Amino acid sequence: MKLSQLFKKKKSDKIKMPIRRIISNNIFMLRMAHRSVPGLLLCDIVVTVGAALTSFLTSTYMLRYALNGIAEGKSFSGIAAFVLVCLAAQLLLGWSQSFFYSKVYPVKTCKMTNDIRKVVYEKAAQVELGCYENPEYYDTYVKAINECTSRAQAVMGSVGNIVYIITNFSANFGLLLAIDPLLLLFALLPLMCIPITAVANKIVYNRNMEMTAANRRKEYTRRTFYLSDYAKEMRLSNMPALMLERFWEAGTRVIDIIKKYGFRVITLNYLKTECLEMLTPLSATMYAVWKTLGAGTMGYGDCVVVVNSISTVAYSLTNISDTLLKFQDHALYIENLRKFLEYSPKITDGDKPLPAGGDIVLENVSFRYEGAEGYTLRNISMRLGEKEKIAIVGHNGAGKTTLVKLLLRLYDAEGEITYGGEKISDFALREYRDAFSAVMQDFHLFALPVAENVLLRPQNPEDEEVIIESLKKSGLYEKVKGFENGANTVMTKEFDPNGVQMSGGEQQKLAIAHVYSKNNRFVILDEPSSALDPIAEHEMYERMSEACRDCGMIFISHRLSSAVSADRIYLMENGEIAEVGTHRELMELNGRYAEMFRHQAENYAEVAV
Repeated sequence: MKLSQLFKKKKSDKIKMPIRRIISNNIFMLRMAHRSVPGLLLCDIVVTVGAALTSFLTSTYMLRYALNGIAEGKSFSGIAAFVLVCLAAQLLLGWSQSFFYSKVYPVKTCKMTNDIRKVVYEKAAQVELGCYENPEYYDTYVKAINECTSRAQAVMGSVGNIVYIITNFSANFGLLLAIDPLLLLFALLPLMCIPITAVANKIVYNRNMEMTAANRRKEYTRRTFYLSDYAKEMRLSNMPALMLERFWEAGTRVIDIIKKYGFRVITLNYLKTECLEMLTPLSATMYAVWKTLGAGTMGYGDCVVVVNSISTVAYSLTNISDTLLKFQDHALYIENLRKFLEYSPKITDGDKPLPAGGDIVLENVSFRYEGAEGYTLRNISMRLGEKEKIAIVGHNGAGKTTLVKLLLRLYDAEGEITYGGEKISDFALREYRDAFSAVMQDFHLFALPVAENVLLRPQNPEDEEVIIESLKKSGLYEKVKGFENGANTVMTKEFDPNGVQMSGGEQQKLAIAHVYSKNNRFVILDEPSSALDPIAEHEMYERMSEACRDCGMIFISHRLSSAVSADRIYLMENGEIAEVGTHRELMELNGRYAEMFRHQAENYAEVAV
């Protein structure tokens, strides 16, 4: 099934979810929380039950006991003793509750947040690159990231809330029944609000889902104004005006969505509020006053309890329904997280061990991006020797970078790619990709120390020499040595005011330094010298060729001067291999390669003159 089919939602799917799935989704979230912090939910329930009973004891039962005690002629000392016991219970349980929610709960939920995000991030690192290029999948991913941690706490909060409500409701409801069983009729009136709340929750969910895409566009335009990646273009063009226009369009879209659902949300909330705050309390109060003053069958203390408790019971019933419907609301959001976590990546691990060595061979390899009309690569056949220096050249858009992604198995293609005679799909992904060091055309440095940008892995104490040698070979050591903190200097000022911002050429050298930091079987350089001048580029290739004496090197460029010393050159045009040979053979062929080489050589000569 295609990604677009898997993640695309039908309109009817937005609000319909079976009860079984609602329960399953909430249990799924609670299990994730329990795996991270066992026992936290149970402790929360115990504290909640204590809080609910204490509230009932001090706000309802104590008042009834005191008023009825006065009417019945009980002694002051007896009433005072009972009141003091209630207050002591309130102080003790109040302190316990404060300790739990101010100290224990924040620490545990922080750990839970970190653990759940870790699961989501690990999954994000497993899915294939194509997922990030699919709008439906990416929306699901964004929703999962945004909701994963807050929703876990929300589900636990709803469990605690319903426990509190049930405990408080049971105590007050039992007392009302003991006073007058007919009060049951008034207590059940708030159940009329349940269908109203259900419809309101579904409408709010649909509204929030419609706003996701517009909010994501707003977030993107916001980033263009503060990220350094866009700083130059934003200042050298009229892009600020265009991005502000896009920001305004996205904001207007959000406003339109709010307006679209606004009247229905207002109406439903009004009906629910009036039912809860007017109908139930008013009718129960009138009944209790009549029983006390008219019929004379209800004591003053019981009358006050009815007036006080009927609202509590009414709110409890409404809150029970609201909370139960909240679980439906949670389930709708958790569905995004589950869909994300349950997605099975198309690019999976094999079970064969990586061979000790061998060539990479492509036979009739073709590839088309999902949703594209035509093929980006067609019938590519080539051999990349384990110690050969291979150049893949051609104009931009010829398919060179896509070919690299296939070699690294970021995508799977039609045809066959083998390493050492075995299909690369038969190997474990991590093991196979570790055989390569790749510097991509659109590489990004991280807002981390220089050393970690070199290693691209956690740093060990014994790595210092490796880092120094890698920086020396890349030609960046003298620059880094001049920093106040050396290789521990943080890149960019995003998190460190003392961080550094390197030039484009220096950034490329830092990216290339990673190649020297590990033992490689193949090195892939995809336009790694675009920010370097021809002399620096030539020196870089000389150092790289020396470092790659015992491994294969594949360099991709539209500058043909870098291909002269390659063992074999592949010229690509329109997704196909147009010519193959050494530099000398291709010049003698006098075809497209020779024409392009002479044209570039003339340009360099003109610049030199």
